[in-house]
Amino acid sequence: MLKENKIIDPLNYNWSKFEIPTKYQKTILEKINQEFNNKPLVIRSSASCEDSPLLSFAGQYSSFLNIKGEENILRAIKLCYQSLFSDNAKIYSKINGVRLEYENMAIAVQELMPAKIAGVIFTADPVNQDDKKMIIEYTEGLGDSIVSGHKKPIMKEVNKKQINNLQNIFLKKLSKIALNLEKVFGNPQDVEWGWDGHNIYIFQSRNITTLDKHPKNLNYFFDKNEILGTGIIACKGISDGLLKIINNIGDYDKIKKGDVVLMNCKMDNNLIKKLPSINALIIKGGILSHIAVIAREFNVPCLTEPKMVNEKTEKYINKKIIVDAIKGKILTN
Repeated sequence: MLKENKIIDPLNYNWSKFEIPTKYQKTILEKINQEFNNKPLVIRSSASCEDSPLLSFAGQYSSFLNIKGEENILRAIKLCYQSLFSDNAKIYSKINGVRLEYENMAIAVQELMPAKIAGVIFTADPVNQDDKKMIIEYTEGLGDSIVSGHKKPIMKEVNKKQINNLQNIFLKKLSKIALNLEKVFGNPQDVEWGWDGHNIYIFQSRNITTLDKHPKNLNYFFDKNEILGTGIIACKGISDGLLKIINNIGDYDKIKKGDVVLMNCKMDNNLIKKLPSINALIIKGGILSHIAVIAREFNVPCLTEPKMVNEKTEKYINKKIIVDAIKGKILTN
C-alpha cells in the first residue's frame, strides 16, 4: 500500500491522505464477511515494534471496538494502519531509539465478545516490582474504559502462592490462566481479558516492561509542607514542579518542562508528547491503564484517583508543589 499511495518517506508523509487501494478493499471485505458474517468486530493495530520485552507502546496505536458496516470497517483499518506514524508514536519511538521507518503494521480483526466483565491482569505488581503478587483491575462491560484510564476500576491483589485458597471461583480461574501465560512467555505478563458470563477470553498478552526502574527521589521535610491531597501510587518516586491543571485538550499547550501535571479531563495520546519533559503526573483511572504504564516506562512519579483536601487546588496553579508517590501525598513546597 505504500507503493500505491506513492509513499517514499513514511515519517514525513501526510497520512491524512492515505487510502486503501480499491483493489484491496474488495478482497478485505470479502474475507471479513466470509469469516464473521456481519458480526460486530474489533479492529486493532499490531505493530512490529510494540509489545516487546523492553517497550510496550501501550495505547500508542489505534484500536476500535464494535465496528459494523463496510465503510466503518475500511475506515478503522485505515486509521489503524496510519497510526504507526502518528505524532505520538514518533515521539515515543525517538525517545526510545526505535526507527519507525523500518517497522511495519499488521491489522488484527476479531469478533467482538459481548463482555459482562472485562479488565487487565498483571502477573506481577508493577508499582512495587513484586513478582509474587498479581494485580487485577476490571469493570462491567468492555475493558477499553480501563486501559484508557477513563473509568475507575475495581482492583484486586492476589498472592500467587494463595491462588488455590481464593474463595472467588472466577478470580481463581482468571489468575491460573494468567500464570499459565506467564509460563508460556517466560516473563511477567500484562493481560487484557473479558468474561461473557460463562467463559474467560484473552484478548492480548504482553511482557510487563517496567520491573527494573529505580524511583526518582527528592529530599524534603514532610512535617513542614501542607498536604493538598492524596492518591494511589501508579509510579513510585518523588518530584516537584509548577502545578498545571489540564481541564481540556487546549490546556496541553500550557505544560512546560519541569511541571507537575494534574489531569482533570479524559486523557488522550496528546499527553504522551509532554511526558518526557514533566516532573510528575496526577491522573484518574487505575494503575494498570495505558497512561500509567507509560508513566512507569518514562519513570515519571505518578498518582492516580487523587482526593484533594479542599476544592481550592486552582490557587496553586503555577506554584511549586511536591508529588510524593512513595507515601501517596500531594503537598505544598
